Amino acid sequence: MSKLLSDLPGKVPDLAEKTFLFEAMKCYRVEAYRACIVMTWNLAFDHLLRWIMRDAQRLADFNSAISRRYQKKASLMIISQDHFEDLKEAEVIEVCQTASLLSKNIIEILREKLKRRNIAAHPSQVVVTQSQADDVVTDLVNNVVLALI
Repeated sequence: MSKLLSDLPGKVPDLAEKTFLFEAMKCYRVEAYRACIVMTWNLAFDHLLRWIMRDAQRLADFNSAISRRYQKKASLMIISQDHFEDLKEAEVIEVCQTASLLSKNIIEILREKLKRRNIAAHPSQVVVTQSQADDVVTDLVNNVVLALI
């Protein structure tokens, strides 16, 4: 697991993504697994948004799918990454599904890991272990960060 994280910085060209990655690595090393899960989610979600923005057709398909998925947000148009703030993370995933931007498996991984992130991020008595962090990091790094180029 730590090898996967330590090899990743050379594969991540974006400075903002590298910042999330380095923080996730630090959290993992000191056994702050809740924080590691949160930071890895931030890395993967930021990567997803940048991936959508990088391709004009992908962005057009995403914008078109917003109104099909959420009629109340029909006037929403994503022009810059800041505009994604008008959508919840789960809504972004749903719009990606509606636009057929991601495979069914990646959609399911994102949904599952968002739920895990929410459990880790909010105060609770739930114990978060190294194996849970390993699962989140491995899945999000391999199936989102490294897969969506």
